[in-house]
Amino acid sequence: MTDAPRRVNSFVPPLRLMYPRFMQIASRLFPLCLVVLAGCATPELFYREGVTIDRLDRDLTACRVSALRDVPPAIETRYTPPDTILQPVCHPGGACVWTRIVLRPSNYERVDTNAALREDVTRLCMADKGYARISLPSCPSDVAGRITLRSDTPQPPLGPGSCALRTDGGNWRMVTPAP
Repeated sequence: MTDAPRRVNSFVPPLRLMYPRFMQIASRLFPLCLVVLAGCATPELFYREGVTIDRLDRDLTACRVSALRDVPPAIETRYTPPDTILQPVCHPGGACVWTRIVLRPSNYERVDTNAALREDVTRLCMADKGYARISLPSCPSDVAGRITLRSDTPQPPLGPGSCALRTDGGNWRMVTPAP
């Protein structure tokens, strides 16, 4: 008698599913974990030995403007339907009803479908200007405290101790600390 959509004179206690609550918690924590892990990722940056930071910023801005002109944004609105499950909810009198529980609500998001192509065009433009795309580990905190970055300082040669330093403006710069 417990297999029916409604309970009728059953002595079996109602099933309480913890799945929906777990999924609600997990769906909120997953994006947070991704953000935390993205902050730990090693940054990629453009490098050309001897070029000043100011010149690198000018070239990168010119390439981004050119890429934006060549590959304009193509904004699409995407709809994600809600994720739901059916769960029986039984009342003390023995009657059960099936209730739809929303695990993840529906969502509308705007996406620029040309963003990846525009980034590729920017990379090609920077490569044409002689820059290489490199990936370096983040500088340890003791190195960050010893180094002062200026816009007219040329980029040093790459070495075994080279690392990426985050500036106050949020950009990453390549540095090679003195031993």
